[in-house]
Amino acid sequence: MNLKFRAKDYLSSDSFESAEYEYIGNQKDGWEIKRNGEPYLQLGPGYIPLKTISCGVCSTDIDRRFLPFPLPQIIGHEVLAEGLEENQGKQFVVEINDTYEARGDKEPDLFCKEGIPTHSPERRVLGIDRLPGGFGPYILAPINAAINLEGVSPKAAVLMEPFAAALQAIIASPPKKGDHVAVLGPRRLGSLILAALSSYRKSNQSDFRITAITRHDHLVKLSKEMGADEVIDLRITNVENLKNKFDIVYDTTSTPSGFESAIQIAKREVHLKTTNGQPMAGINHLTELVVDELSILPFSEQNTKFHWQKETRTNKNIFVFENVSEEIKTKLKQDFNVYVGNEKTAETILSSKEFLDHLPRFDVVVVSNPNEIGFAIRPNPNHENSLVRPRGAILVDTTNTKLWPAVQSLVGEFFKEGKEIHSSRCGDFHMAISLLRENPEITKSLETNLISHRYPADKLEEAYNKAKDPSSVKVVVDFQ
Repeated sequence: MNLKFRAKDYLSSDSFESAEYEYIGNQKDGWEIKRNGEPYLQLGPGYIPLKTISCGVCSTDIDRRFLPFPLPQIIGHEVLAEGLEENQGKQFVVEINDTYEARGDKEPDLFCKEGIPTHSPERRVLGIDRLPGGFGPYILAPINAAINLEGVSPKAAVLMEPFAAALQAIIASPPKKGDHVAVLGPRRLGSLILAALSSYRKSNQSDFRITAITRHDHLVKLSKEMGADEVIDLRITNVENLKNKFDIVYDTTSTPSGFESAIQIAKREVHLKTTNGQPMAGINHLTELVVDELSILPFSEQNTKFHWQKETRTNKNIFVFENVSEEIKTKLKQDFNVYVGNEKTAETILSSKEFLDHLPRFDVVVVSNPNEIGFAIRPNPNHENSLVRPRGAILVDTTNTKLWPAVQSLVGEFFKEGKEIHSSRCGDFHMAISLLRENPEITKSLETNLISHRYPADKLEEAYNKAKDPSSVKVVVDFQ
């Protein structure tokens, strides 16, 4: 097959330019992608061509220039598409991670074998990292990432990727009985988290209260439509009056000020769902924290055993930064393989023969200050590998937080009080589809309330700029 078309590339200058693309190949033999007549990307077997129907504009698209992936690129990853050739007439939603598992490769890497295929360092990401995205008229989707749309209306389907991501936050940080949880910034992703919380509560017959926190008139009404029990308007209520009020705060603001507010008002946990690539509260690489779905927890014996709920693994290898207290080091050596040093030492250990047949990450990393949190997430500017395994934990020694700089004192106090930061990224489309089928009123609410603007494909730049406007909620670009 040969697909030749023009599309608008996104540039690091936060602008677009037209480019000519060509997809040459087939599912069995692989694909060559050309851009303006030059080789752009070579793909192996396991991809099917799809024709874009529509694609939503995400906060990640708006902040794409801050992410550590090459540009220019056709961006867009909230895709509803239709099949070509033998799949003609079928509609698909598309999971964004291009992995061994998604392509159906017979020889998966260690990350797939560990049950975390979407964290493989070799993965590409639709519309984010190299693989051309949904703001073009055609995409190439890994065969297992293209999910046949059945039982959910096409109107709601374009929201499937962000709804699944929203649901992942609830799966990773589920409210307990009697909890009072808050969604900070209920706009695009925040509104979907409200919907996910509401549908999760109903499907699981859970008992917790949901509050939306905003400062925009149009989001007050929207939040109630999406499942909030109450809405707090920050133009009327001071954040100081909400201190320690909510058991879990799902922060979707993507701003340093929003993150600092979340830290203040959380009683037990902040779930960080999206960031803008900038340092926040004196901590570097929080965007990458979300990408790797890591958690930052105060040090305790219980937290050394941390893993996600459905994982059955046991933590064995722990790296400890040099300035962590000797008491903690001594305790850890009783039960774990403990390695001590700085980030350079850690990288040397992970590349040694000792980790040759193991996942090249530590199960847990223990730090003594926020700067080391950043090093644990991204120790080396030359690559995107963390020291700690995806969905693993960074534990903070809180014995010396009084010595932290003023800009970092807020998070120092947060961890000192035993509070936690969790994060999540992509979600399970099958689970999201199932939840929407069980809760048709939520599906109807998504269709009716969340998509605020639609633009034809030739108005992509206008759609992109509208998505930056606080008056918009979800902007969708239509190709058909």
